[in-house]
Amino acid sequence: MRKHSFEFWLVLMVSLGASSIYSLLSFLRKLTSEAGVAGSVATINRPLAETPWLDLVSQLAQITLSLVPVLLALYFLSLDGMKIGVLPKAKDWLLGLGLPIIVGIPGIGLYVLALELGLTARVVPSALGDYWWTIPVLVLAALRAGLQEEIIAVGFFIKKLGLIKPIWSIGLVIVVAALFRASYHLYQGYSAFVGNFLMGLVFGYMFYRTGRVAPLIIAHTTMNTAVFVGYPLIADYLPGA
Repeated sequence: MRKHSFEFWLVLMVSLGASSIYSLLSFLRKLTSEAGVAGSVATINRPLAETPWLDLVSQLAQITLSLVPVLLALYFLSLDGMKIGVLPKAKDWLLGLGLPIIVGIPGIGLYVLALELGLTARVVPSALGDYWWTIPVLVLAALRAGLQEEIIAVGFFIKKLGLIKPIWSIGLVIVVAALFRASYHLYQGYSAFVGNFLMGLVFGYMFYRTGRVAPLIIAHTTMNTAVFVGYPLIADYLPGA
């Protein structure tokens, strides 16, 4: 007999659940360091090898392997007879490209304000070298984050938790899912935790209303691509630069 709770924790602990633990430990290291959280730096996309071609291969391997838990989550959902709308339809693009305006712009404003107030680490979206493959890899990294987070932290999390805790209201499930999303961003500082919690509430509600993660994947990928690729253009204008 299948145990939904076992499948739930198995998927989380080989993916974003493990990231939550590492994120908390990273935050505690920043908090207890001499520089504190405000004086710390959180780098998202960092080099994995000194040799350019080996760095490229390593980046692609990391992106590819991180999607295996996504397939596992989709497999378990298929056994439950549940669909979460991964493949995009025409209407998903309209919503997916509109969400970054609603969520992304306020999120950037929150980060800049937190930097000014010394309440967050300085986030460096990319420290990769300037190679021909840098932008394509950053776009793939953005897509990987969109697929991994929206399929696991929204679709799988909400559907599976609903089976495990059927007495919980959908509102409570969405709040718990949003807290989970915030937890694995804590390494970036206080503003990332708050911002991603609010984003989780919006995305969770949108999934509840539409039953589809495709627009969320599009929105997440769009926002991350803009940040990863556009960071060098605005880095010198950020507080503390």
